[in-house]
Amino acid sequence: MKPSRQPSGFSLVETLVAMFIFMLAIGVLAQAANNAIWAISRSEIADGSEGNYQFIRDVVLTISDTDSLGVGGDVPTPTGGTGHWDAETETTETPDFFKITLTMSLSGDEEANIKPESATEEVYVLRPQWSLTEDRSALLTAIHDALPNVRTQQTWP
Repeated sequence: MKPSRQPSGFSLVETLVAMFIFMLAIGVLAQAANNAIWAISRSEIADGSEGNYQFIRDVVLTISDTDSLGVGGDVPTPTGGTGHWDAETETTETPDFFKITLTMSLSGDEEANIKPESATEEVYVLRPQWSLTEDRSALLTAIHDALPNVRTQQTWP
């Protein structure tokens, strides 16, 4: 009679469990690395005037009324200065999609040796509540009329 021989190596289940644990560890480490990179970039932005511009931009984008947006205003910045902003809203060819031209200026501080600065940015936002019914209908009709032309011009590989 032959002695029974134990198979050497790992079974399929053991290999799959090990691969699952390894992939789980990679996912956790990748997320931790991503969080660290994000934190570093946010701290770099918050240090300079870019952080003040980001703060002003965030304040402006929380305004839900176009009339209030067009007035502009002053905002105290996180670094202790004052920022002034003006915004101009334009419609685009896409319904409910608006272009905001944002002009921001930061006041200088002689004691802190900060010079006055200004910047202009274009931001695109999706705000259905800003659309007028007539404008939305006209844009949707124009898109609907142009759609058959686009379909006939498209060639698929």
